[in-house]
Amino acid sequence: MITKEDYLKKRQALLDTKATFKREAFCFTCHRIQQNCLCNLIKSFETKTHFVILMHPMEAKKEKMGTGRISLATLKNSQLIVGIDFTEDVEVNGLLNDPRNHCMVLYPGEKSLNISKDDVSTLQNLGEKRLVVFLIDGTWPCAKKMMRLSKNIHSLARISFTATHESIFIIKEQPATYCLSTLESIHFFLTECDRRGLESLNSAQDNLIEVFKTMVDIQVQCALDPSLPSYRKSSGGYTKKRERVKSKKWGSDRIVFKG
Repeated sequence: MITKEDYLKKRQALLDTKATFKREAFCFTCHRIQQNCLCNLIKSFETKTHFVILMHPMEAKKEKMGTGRISLATLKNSQLIVGIDFTEDVEVNGLLNDPRNHCMVLYPGEKSLNISKDDVSTLQNLGEKRLVVFLIDGTWPCAKKMMRLSKNIHSLARISFTATHESIFIIKEQPATYCLSTLESIHFFLTECDRRGLESLNSAQDNLIEVFKTMVDIQVQCALDPSLPSYRKSSGGYTKKRERVKSKKWGSDRIVFKG
């Protein structure tokens, strides 16, 4: 049995010989080490549409600079609200009850206004009102729950688009081909708004995708590096999208809250 004196001697010897590790430079804006910083790539721009990103607390805690926060940093006319059930949220209800706002939620639905193909004359003739678009930022299961619980949000008119490509978020598995990340959804939505005459962006929205691609590349490199904690040990590294077995847990009727 080791005595207290011996323990203290060994502890002190360990402290005396302990190596001093160099702390890597860290960016407190995008919450990444300096070599992976995304800030210098972001070119923020104005939009006529005001975007309100409703972020799930798990997403806010886990993804310090995920697609929702990149979108927030890029879109000057945007704001972030964290929560799950926004029915009684003062900030959300303030926006909804403001007569100067025309509020909609960007979410799929049979009765949604499809910005890609439907008549958008009502949005072109809002007069002094501004278009306010709410987005749910979280995993698809979390987003569905947030829509179900937030009665003030799921009662809003929905707006959507017809995606012409699958998500390029290759590090993650999407439950369906039409499922895009928050950032990709905003980018596609703005591109369609620009095409339909609701925005005048001159391709400024493409910066979202440029930053996003860099973020994904960094994540893939980390998944391939055995020296990092993010290395995908179970598969011996990063598994390419075409090599994965598609999960069957998400049927088409289970992904979206119909309301």
